[in-house]
Amino acid sequence: MIGQELRASVFRDTNDFYLDFPADAVSPSLIGFVVERGGHAVLDLGCAGGNYCRALSTRGFAVKGADINPKYVELARQRGVDAYLSQDRVPFPDKSFDTVLLFEVLEHVSAPADTLAEARRLARKNVLITVPHSGGIADLQKSGLLFEHFADLDHKHFYTEHSLGQLLRPLFPHVLVRKGDALSPFALARAAWLRSLGDVLMRWGLLRPRYYFRLFAAADV
Repeated sequence: MIGQELRASVFRDTNDFYLDFPADAVSPSLIGFVVERGGHAVLDLGCAGGNYCRALSTRGFAVKGADINPKYVELARQRGVDAYLSQDRVPFPDKSFDTVLLFEVLEHVSAPADTLAEARRLARKNVLITVPHSGGIADLQKSGLLFEHFADLDHKHFYTEHSLGQLLRPLFPHVLVRKGDALSPFALARAAWLRSLGDVLMRWGLLRPRYYFRLFAAADV
């Protein structure tokens, strides 16, 4: 059994992963991304348990959620989110929202271009996208390391800054892709004070990041 226990502790299937996720767990960088670039009326497409819907609503956005997983939709509704079950087509007319969010979604779907086309149909202003960053892998492997998202068993696609841009640009007239959630060169240091120092020096612009955990893309419609 120890083999199965180790496998379960390292690898994860995120199809139902967020059922046990705390309701207030959100990434500040993703919230900041919407605050910076999002319109007032927002659809979180792939909303899981509705964490970002809740967090953005408290910041004055009018947010609805949609997900293909009925368990997630039910959980989001229990948490007070206006959430909808979506399969191939989300049950809203064209241009129903200023902004559509695809946060950590495209790596999971079999046909990302189809998902993007549906998001584009629903958006008046833009589609905001995040995916795990899969660049710099060769350098990480030299130290016997990989980002934790490579342990997600249900990921179907892995994106670099270049490949995400290639996917988006045929579908949208203007696309901006950038790396984000930087990790300092001291991120793997044993001493907590050294890791903290690295974070401070990066905020001050005195230390260049070595790796980036996430990609952010803003696609105008």
